[in-house]
Amino acid sequence: MRHIEPDNLLICGDSRLVLRRIKPNSVDMIITSPPYFGCREYDDDKEGLGREEDPREYIRNLLEVLQEVKPVLKEEGSFYLNMGDVYFGTKGFSRNKGKWSRKTDQSYKEHSIVKEDGIYLQHKQRLMLPERTAIAMQEMGWILRNNIIWEKPNALPCHSKDRRFPVYENIFHFVKSKKYYFNYEKAKELNHHRDVIRCPVAPFAGHMATFPSRLIEPFILTTCPENGLVMDIFAGEGTTLVEAKKNNRKWSGIENSYTYCQ
Repeated sequence: MRHIEPDNLLICGDSRLVLRRIKPNSVDMIITSPPYFGCREYDDDKEGLGREEDPREYIRNLLEVLQEVKPVLKEEGSFYLNMGDVYFGTKGFSRNKGKWSRKTDQSYKEHSIVKEDGIYLQHKQRLMLPERTAIAMQEMGWILRNNIIWEKPNALPCHSKDRRFPVYENIFHFVKSKKYYFNYEKAKELNHHRDVIRCPVAPFAGHMATFPSRLIEPFILTTCPENGLVMDIFAGEGTTLVEAKKNNRKWSGIENSYTYCQ
């Protein structure tokens, strides 16, 4: 099979299948954010990642994609995985009604979900999907260097009278070898050397769930050398690709939605 040279290329397709065709050991840094479980439906794809009935199936399907990441990453490369969590049986962090409804609620389609089992699967249960995924990746041989907390000072309200308001997501920093590229002095210069990052949510183009540009840029500047290649395997509207190009890095993206590829 002839491998794809990914430099400055956007590929519309299933990340799991496309990654198998990318040239091995060609990418310096991958940063990505997969769809939440049980939330948005993209291009009316009722069977896409995140639309599973069981959260454990979601993790299995996500790991099928992520196991294809390591071969394309350089030995000195890094993989940043941003994941948000959800509560069992809800759309996102909460059922949004009345004054708590959001502009993006129209993108939350009816979602069949497996019945409660009274143990892991029960209402009010936070599912710990990011942590379960990270542990599974450690078992796949990845080295977890940081669990970075992305604090959102302007997170959308998720109303509930019996728990605290969730305002953060995880960004896991994985590497495949003990020696990898990381510019610590640059991280200190940018005040990006701690494992808690405070960055507001910000829109980008027309996507419903985007990386803020301010969030992505410091990761690129500290973890990918100039002229290196940055990839996003769930590219969405392409925030990561734009930031890579702006900062003199090559870029590559994979996106399953034809609408967002356009």
